[in-house]
Amino acid sequence: MSGKTIFLVCLLAASFSGKSQTTITGRTIDSEGEPVAFANVLLLNPEDSTLLLGELSDLEGWFAIDASPGLECILNCSFIGFDTYYSDVFSVPGESPMVFGEITLTEGVQLDEVQLVAKKPLYERKIDRMIVNVAASVTSSGMSALEVLEKSPGIIVNRQNNVISLMGKDGVIVMINGKINYQPLESIVQMLDGMSSDNIEKIELITTPPANLDAEGNAGYINIVLKKRSDLGINGNLSASAGIGQGHTGTSNISLNYRKNRVNVFANYSYFLQSQYQEFYNYRKVFLPGSDLESDVLTERDPVDRNHNLRLGIDYELNDKTTIGLLTAAYDNKWTMEAVNFGTIRENSILTDSLALENTERNQWRHFMVNLNLEHRFSESRKFNLNIDRLYYEDENPNTYFTRNFTPSGEFIDAIETRSDKFTPIDINVAQLDYEQSLSDYFSYQLGIKAVISQFTNDVSVEEFQDNTWKSLEQFTNESELEEKIYAAYFSADYKLDEKHSFKFGMRYEFTDSELITDKQGVVVDREFGQVFPSLYYSYRIDERQNLGLSYNRRITRPTFNDMAPFAIFLDPNTYFFGNAALQPAISSNYKADYSYKGYNLSVQYSVEDSTIARFQDFVDLETNEQSFRPVNFSQTKLLTASLSFPVYLTRHWEMQNNFIGSYTQINSFYESEAISIDNYNLNINSTQNFLFTNGITAEISGFYISPGLWGRAKLEPIYGLNLGVQKKFDSGASLRINLRDALNSIVWKGGTDLRDQGFLTDGYFDFSVRTLILSFSTSFGNKKLKASRERSTGSDDVQQRVN
Repeated sequence: MSGKTIFLVCLLAASFSGKSQTTITGRTIDSEGEPVAFANVLLLNPEDSTLLLGELSDLEGWFAIDASPGLECILNCSFIGFDTYYSDVFSVPGESPMVFGEITLTEGVQLDEVQLVAKKPLYERKIDRMIVNVAASVTSSGMSALEVLEKSPGIIVNRQNNVISLMGKDGVIVMINGKINYQPLESIVQMLDGMSSDNIEKIELITTPPANLDAEGNAGYINIVLKKRSDLGINGNLSASAGIGQGHTGTSNISLNYRKNRVNVFANYSYFLQSQYQEFYNYRKVFLPGSDLESDVLTERDPVDRNHNLRLGIDYELNDKTTIGLLTAAYDNKWTMEAVNFGTIRENSILTDSLALENTERNQWRHFMVNLNLEHRFSESRKFNLNIDRLYYEDENPNTYFTRNFTPSGEFIDAIETRSDKFTPIDINVAQLDYEQSLSDYFSYQLGIKAVISQFTNDVSVEEFQDNTWKSLEQFTNESELEEKIYAAYFSADYKLDEKHSFKFGMRYEFTDSELITDKQGVVVDREFGQVFPSLYYSYRIDERQNLGLSYNRRITRPTFNDMAPFAIFLDPNTYFFGNAALQPAISSNYKADYSYKGYNLSVQYSVEDSTIARFQDFVDLETNEQSFRPVNFSQTKLLTASLSFPVYLTRHWEMQNNFIGSYTQINSFYESEAISIDNYNLNINSTQNFLFTNGITAEISGFYISPGLWGRAKLEPIYGLNLGVQKKFDSGASLRINLRDALNSIVWKGGTDLRDQGFLTDGYFDFSVRTLILSFSTSFGNKKLKASRERSTGSDDVQQRVN
């Protein structure tokens, strides 16, 4: 961060500190008169219990909060293992200090009623998932959803290959409000890159999914929960941000909600624009008899992301037991790029050829979805949900390439003009019926059926300008059609033996029928198979502060549509991406143990996966010096992972959350029929520091470090990053934030493949991120009175975690 930037941030903070304040003091103690250290001491809005100001008590239980005179509020004190204390509504006096004296917190948490939570921690650990409360993070404002994922514990995003991994494993399934996204992973990555974080409430990292979720996805699920309101009348939220780095970025988001009587109408629109310089480098060395051949390409890219996202919905309560909902969603994600590539070829370290390649690309995904939901409650303990979805996706991906070749001395030889195009429409129809019943306080069960029918067309063409006309390059041109049907049924039961022992058992059966036909090869995939996927969970509550959990599940990772479909995308004339119609699904067995003590969480996982799908592994043709990236099946992957997360309260103004993830990976594979075995140890560290000041000012420093790791056969170098942020919250509920993203300008993916025994090695780097300063503002408006009756689920945003 430059000196000018630091000065501006400090100046902003200082500008908010000139207002006269009243200091509210007191002390938190237990029933024995001993101090309760690091208790949450909050001032809440009496109308809706939202957070106004907050502090932590010190080691002796003392606290001091500076508030504006005349502020109407409630004092709230809480700590794990104690009942929450609420004061009566009071108005902050003009004189200082205002003394509350000793506040006694009684041990034993009330379980028979629900209290509103005014302040959420950044990270929460549950038996089957980690929750990242995005709305609680200062440095997440103004980012895209993909950037928030990139700084979440255990998440690695490979933007070059459009792959998201969780806890060292690929095969992640992404959901929005518990609703699975059935589009190709490339579209999901692009969609998340265009989704504003200002509309995200939290992100759930589900590593051990229950049986009511698809068996798809070895790594588990990422559920992105969008903000929603349950207020009477009309209300909404508005946010906007703007940033500058090596280019510019900007987001805007508006959410509206109207609720009256039996009707709830809601809408959300967000816009995302980003133009940031990127730089890639790709190197390969081929070992030939009597000579070594080296090739490298430096790529300077100027991409522009422009994304529109829209969600509209209505819920209507037919009666006290039945709700019907209609949800529509659409987006238009347009990614364009102009790039200049400079390449050389050397034989025995002597320059033989060089080239300059200019290319343009447009990758535009459009999507429309409509969902009809019917929920009926027979009673408080018995209900069913019916969901019917119709989804349509469309991808257009035209590219142009203009290559100029030169002699070693720089003399022009010739020019080659090439163009490619890919058009991909996808139709998906989904239906699911779920039934839930609680037979007692100790036993409940869920069962359901679902069907997903997908149709996919992939039309790829590559042409070269020869003799004043465009001629097709048949080896890259192809048209393919895929139809896939998946039918499933599941049963899941929850049993609570007593106050300490709980069990959850699930069984899911899935039958898959896939057929892929190309215009040149005819039927290349005709596959039918059925699988049973069990899941088992056990939870042991040791005492009020300790819990132990054990789980096992079996999962499947199917090839994505794009992975199976033939296509070609060029990085340079001799480097390109391919699909692989011969890909097989991967099956994994996963074991997990969790232990929690207060805010400390320890998790150990072990998985064995057969036929692991590794996306875009590099292959080199030793005769032509052509390098291709295509997905393949590995024989087997074994992964052992241990994670530890815990908070640290250093002072009443400084708290931190730390996450450590260590893993050991062993990969067994083949390259051109030769066996390969690779293993690696990896450490992932993520830490967030929160600083609480007076006058509603908070600051956050978040950073991460990832030690050398594996990406399929490729070995990645260490990577680290740092984000800084300052926030001011006003009494009106509005907030202003300044963030410095990638403050060290260090987030660069580097790595390569060393297969000398097979005759080649590769190396390179991909720099997608640049240091960016972002200013964000958000505010809410409308009626903020809480609804008196219970909250109803919406058509797509209901209690289910998946609608299929």
